Amino acid sequence: MNLLTMRPGEHPVVNVTAPFRSLVFPALELMLITGLCWMAIGWLDAQWGEVQVRNAVVVLWAGLGLWRGVLPVFRARRRRFMVTNTRVIARNGKQVDSIPLHDIAGVRRRRGGISLAIRGYERPLYYPEVPKAKKIERTIEQLRQPVWH
Repeated sequence: MNLLTMRPGEHPVVNVTAPFRSLVFPALELMLITGLCWMAIGWLDAQWGEVQVRNAVVVLWAGLGLWRGVLPVFRARRRRFMVTNTRVIARNGKQVDSIPLHDIAGVRRRRGGISLAIRGYERPLYYPEVPKAKKIERTIEQLRQPVWH
């Protein structure tokens, strides 16, 4: 069963993906790589005019652009943090953690992420760079509280 599909009677309360700030640095780095490589291409065209050297710089630009620009954005967009009415689901690439709310002993914001204290674990689980951490912390605390009628 796919852990990101909802079970019967389960509905998402919070569903967030990578924060915008995690996408800014790869975009700036891609702009820098593009500027430097194409300035080098312009200089090579003006000085030598060798097609093989120019094409090698274009291939270098494409490789660096994929490695430092596209792949970090792709990895960041694959991260997801979801709170449902019964559990917390955290996905980081291929790794998926599904934690029932009744197993969570405490939740705390720390350094832009969420730290979950799990019953039976010596150390809390830490999920870095979770957007809207304050809202998520409040939501988990509210969902953990038993409702007495």
